Amino acid sequence: MLLLVICWLLYFFIHSALASLWLKEKVRSYFPGMFSYYRIIYNIIAILGLLPLLAWSISKPVNMEIPFHQILGGLISLIGLYFMRKAFQSFDMAEFLGLKSEGNAILVTKGMYGYVRHPLYFASILLIGGLFLLFPSQTMLLVMLISYAYIIIGSKLEERKLRKHFGQAYMDYAKQVKALIPYVY
Repeated sequence: MLLLVICWLLYFFIHSALASLWLKEKVRSYFPGMFSYYRIIYNIIAILGLLPLLAWSISKPVNMEIPFHQILGGLISLIGLYFMRKAFQSFDMAEFLGLKSEGNAILVTKGMYGYVRHPLYFASILLIGGLFLLFPSQTMLLVMLISYAYIIIGSKLEERKLRKHFGQAYMDYAKQVKALIPYVY
């Protein structure tokens, strides 16, 4: 289990490092011709790292005594996936995935972003919590706790980038809309 924890922590570290402005600028300055592929490479690394970790995490033995947990977990996971889909509707998916170059970023405050500043993290909170209920184990509890800690840290790092990029407009938006859980936090 320790190896799994280390792998999750390493995944989240790499994910944040690759998303950092500092690393993006280094790549842009050292490999200017390759920078247009940065986003797609980032997404490939994120997916290729996440999928095996999730499979490894839920493959641990499940001690299911009450099927209600499984039903509730499945429902919460589906709600998380629904909100994830709604959040992605605010993006140009080809641009988000790195299939086309990023245009001028605009501050999105409509749709899911009208309720929570980080709707993908909110959806992930629901999805991961649902997966824990669907596949309850000490391993999944640990994965959930590590993931939630990362979501808090990752949202703080993202907030810093957004304040730097959008300035006062983002600070005004942040005063009106909660960060991770609509109307709560």
